Amino acid sequence: MALPSHYNVAVMLKVIIICILLLKVNIANASDAISIDSYLNFLEDSIFANVIDAEVSSHTPSYVAKKVNSYIGFFATDGREVFQQWLDHAGPYLPHIREILREEGVPEDLALLPLIESGFNVNARSPKKAMGLWQFMASTGALYGLKVNKWVDERKDPIKSTRAAARHLRDLHNEFGTWPLALASYNAGSGKVRRALATTGASTFWEMGQSRALKAETRNYVPKFMAALIIAKNPDAFGFILPEDPAIEYDVIELPGGMDLRTVSKLANINYSSLRGLNPGLKGYVTPFGEPYYVLRLPEGAGATLLENFDKLSPSEKMVYREHRIRQGDTVYEIAKRYGTNVSLIQQINNLNKRYKIVPGDSILVPSNLPSDEGYVRLMTSSNVQPDT
Repeated sequence: MALPSHYNVAVMLKVIIICILLLKVNIANASDAISIDSYLNFLEDSIFANVIDAEVSSHTPSYVAKKVNSYIGFFATDGREVFQQWLDHAGPYLPHIREILREEGVPEDLALLPLIESGFNVNARSPKKAMGLWQFMASTGALYGLKVNKWVDERKDPIKSTRAAARHLRDLHNEFGTWPLALASYNAGSGKVRRALATTGASTFWEMGQSRALKAETRNYVPKFMAALIIAKNPDAFGFILPEDPAIEYDVIELPGGMDLRTVSKLANINYSSLRGLNPGLKGYVTPFGEPYYVLRLPEGAGATLLENFDKLSPSEKMVYREHRIRQGDTVYEIAKRYGTNVSLIQQINNLNKRYKIVPGDSILVPSNLPSDEGYVRLMTSSNVQPDT
């Protein structure tokens, strides 16, 4: 008697699952069959070359061999799709990142560090609130000039954050003397690495990494980057593609603080999302306050269009927003009257509805005409930048 069709389907599914599992086992065994030396040979022209020659080749710590091998095996199998996405995201950013690293005297291999930091996602946010391509904490970013406030988070700016990361990595290398220790410090903080070196009596990352003086995340961080670097520098050998898009030209303009970005995009005759993509660190709808002028990036050629159209505006049309701190007894109507504007404009820019009650101590934006001596937009220069992908 013939078995029910659903039974045959179930048997077939089981066979397929078993085949997939066997295939994974075979891939893993094939990966294990490749000696770690063959993987490390891929790093002969990298920041790890001298370290490998001096510290690893003759006595490779077993955990390094296992970790690098394990990460390469994972990236090449179960993690293949995600790793390829990281490489795809990296392509548009790499030319300018490498240029900045060269300017700062930092090895270009470190341009690939965001692979394991953020997957080259400018909006990446860690559970510990690290942000951006380079996963800066706000406190560390501030040490290198990255502003984080109500209007801007420069950790998400790929240009400014790369400059800050290059200087931070250079400082760590100057302090610890080797890139493995500098990278461990980038992940854990220099204080923790100093304490771990003192506790273990170690002089190298490889010695220290065999102890539990550092958390597993940091012990694994360097082998993980080594694996990512091996693949990214030799994508064809592992069946990956590393696209490198040509650098995009952009205009740098200087604008008064408080200018409406939607108005800027109209005057520049560009899509608003393009403006935001070139300036991912901006939080709101206006150029940041705190300084008289703010530097903004626009697609190449858009800066001249903006200048031309801005100059055509009448003085009353050259409007910016000011930040007004609400005092006891203030109403939207009285604030509008004080600044010579109307209630609807204030409600629109602040997303206020008719039922919303302003609270003393809060701040709202109010429209204001630019004084004649401040009412200019200046084209500064053109350079290269990569878009938010």
